[in-house]
Amino acid sequence: MGDELKYYRQALGINMIWNAYPIVFIVRDSFGIGPAGSAFTVLYWAVGLLFLIPFNIFTRIYSPNRILLVSWLSFWALGLAYWHYYPSPNGGTERTRETLTYVIPILFLFGLMFYPPEKSRYILVIMVFYTLFASVGLLYGIAHDPNWHFGERAAIKFNANTNNSNPHAFANNAICTIIASLVVVGKVNGFFKKIFYYLAAIFSLGILVLTRTNSSFISLGLMTLVFLFFNGKGIIKGFFQVKVLATIAAIWAFLVFILSQFTFATYALTAYYQTFAKRFNNVIYTFSGMQVDEEQVAEIDNSSINRVYSFKYFREIFLGEEASLGKILFGEGYKAHFFDVPSLEAIVNQGLLGFLFFDGFFFLLGITSLQQFMKPANDLSKFMAYFSIVLILGIFSGARPIDLSMWLVYVFYIRFFGIYSLKKSLS
Repeated sequence: MGDELKYYRQALGINMIWNAYPIVFIVRDSFGIGPAGSAFTVLYWAVGLLFLIPFNIFTRIYSPNRILLVSWLSFWALGLAYWHYYPSPNGGTERTRETLTYVIPILFLFGLMFYPPEKSRYILVIMVFYTLFASVGLLYGIAHDPNWHFGERAAIKFNANTNNSNPHAFANNAICTIIASLVVVGKVNGFFKKIFYYLAAIFSLGILVLTRTNSSFISLGLMTLVFLFFNGKGIIKGFFQVKVLATIAAIWAFLVFILSQFTFATYALTAYYQTFAKRFNNVIYTFSGMQVDEEQVAEIDNSSINRVYSFKYFREIFLGEEASLGKILFGEGYKAHFFDVPSLEAIVNQGLLGFLFFDGFFFLLGITSLQQFMKPANDLSKFMAYFSIVLILGIFSGARPIDLSMWLVYVFYIRFFGIYSLKKSLS
């Protein structure tokens, strides 16, 4: 029992670090607890590290995925060198923030080295409850926000600026619940336990609809296609089993009851579908100038226009007449530009090596994902394979190549992704 509590504690610490922002936004910005700004986030990560580190650090240390580790560490070292020797011409970065960007992921990796891969199921179980708690907190936050209305993206508005929020953090959090629940449900016994995990996945799908993020819907669609491609025969064979049909019937009856008792749920789904369709039309129009729905007037999508300018800048400055060998090889300096397209920003700011190390990491991640789809090392690796679709799409749609929160996700993958046996562990 003591060992189980230890692994649950460490698993909670892992989830607190690599998926911190949903809970941080709820506690800090919705509940108003703790210091404002990034200080609370750093404090939250510190508590997660305390949960993760074992009381006796003189124990076995486990080896990570060495290929991913070398690729990411190369980019980490390149970023560190650029920060000190090739700063941005637009001005220097804040020293404390940048120092934490490079130190915290290494501390996280150090802590993860003590967690045995055969206990990875604890991480998934804790993940289901952790992400569910965050989703419930999101509903509480928007229910108590007088300015929020149906059709608006569901997110916790920052205290520092009530006009800004981050729906992507809650969308990815909901995707985590969906994947983790569907992976865990295959290994649990008991009808009611299975019902719980299925309902958790369905509830999180509703949260995903509320957040209304295009990239998350695309990711979930791709995950579904991948799952059907690798598991289609098994699905057809297992669908007509009595237990499976009984579970589906119970879930369907519950959903029908909910929709019949709460008419606002149907209204909300209709409103969000219409809003999502309109925004999707705007995104297509922003990138291509082509209007998808002739009955609706397309408008410029503000969240996409910066990416359009980013591709235009890269094409003109790095591939056009203004291009130079020096820019291509060495880039324009540490965090010289923010593109919201990490794959482009890596080469524009840090040159050819930045592109090779950063985008090479995701190439290796994709290769490992294909391997794990076919022969997963364990349930956690199966989860990571599907969630990697979110990460791979993200290098074209958001964040930065040098980003502390994303680096913590990469370290999580470096430690556990594709680790098959304990033969690679070090004593």
